Amino acid sequence: TPLEVVRHFLSLGAVAQLGVVERNVSIFFSDIEGWTTICEGTPPAQVLALLSEYFESMVSIILEEQGTMLEFVGDAILAIWNAPNDVPDHAVRSLTAAWRMDKVLKKLRAAWASQGKPEISIRVGLHSGFVWVGNLGSNLRMKYGVLGNGVNLASRLEEMNKRYKTMTMISEDMLREPGVSETFLVRPLDMVEVVGRTEPTRIYDVLGPRSEADEDTRQVANVSAEAMTAYLNRNFEQAIERLQVVAQLKGGSDPAGEVLMERCKAFLETPPPPKWDGLEVTK
Repeated sequence: TPLEVVRHFLSLGAVAQLGVVERNVSIFFSDIEGWTTICEGTPPAQVLALLSEYFESMVSIILEEQGTMLEFVGDAILAIWNAPNDVPDHAVRSLTAAWRMDKVLKKLRAAWASQGKPEISIRVGLHSGFVWVGNLGSNLRMKYGVLGNGVNLASRLEEMNKRYKTMTMISEDMLREPGVSETFLVRPLDMVEVVGRTEPTRIYDVLGPRSEADEDTRQVANVSAEAMTAYLNRNFEQAIERLQVVAQLKGGSDPAGEVLMERCKAFLETPPPPKWDGLEVTK
């Protein structure tokens, strides 16, 4: 059971018992890119030492940003904000944690490279929404955990980073949380239908804190938004033109934008049906 959960129950003078409550939380999923390959090419003892050092750094950031560390699943991390303790700015804090992790990993990669160790990069998926949190299991063995479609969505967002060649992806639900759009710069990637959710989900790539963004990064966000608007309005030629501008701003290569660009080109050849609403269905 996470230390902060134990402290929470102690502060209430309550005994831990089975049961869940519904809360609006921010859910964080991360995974190490190419971890299987790293394991295959590295001695087991070195793998364990590397993973321990990585976990130590990442979990420290989660706790400093008032998150609750829930589980290690292999090399993956599951954490939440706003349960069991109240964290009013939970979405901003979870995103801040992800951004801080990226910065720390850059320093760690330099140190690891000098020691001949493999490099670690992570993909992160974040979503905010109402889920069930509490003690799960049986009276013989229980753990503090989280249940609901929101958990599945955060996990899927982490996985979808592979397709768009992005590192940190959030849902529109998180973007709408207080302070997020004011604090972080994002670019729209797509509008997808994720299995297990009935409503379409707009997904966004996190470009970083607004306070650290240069002019090109701001332009990437703005022009990407124009491209998405054109795409949803079935103006595929304009969407392609805008995405080409984004690629130029990013030094000539924009794998994330290529996904939408290729779809626009296909729609110019074979237009979508009249009732098409922009959705991309993922399996």
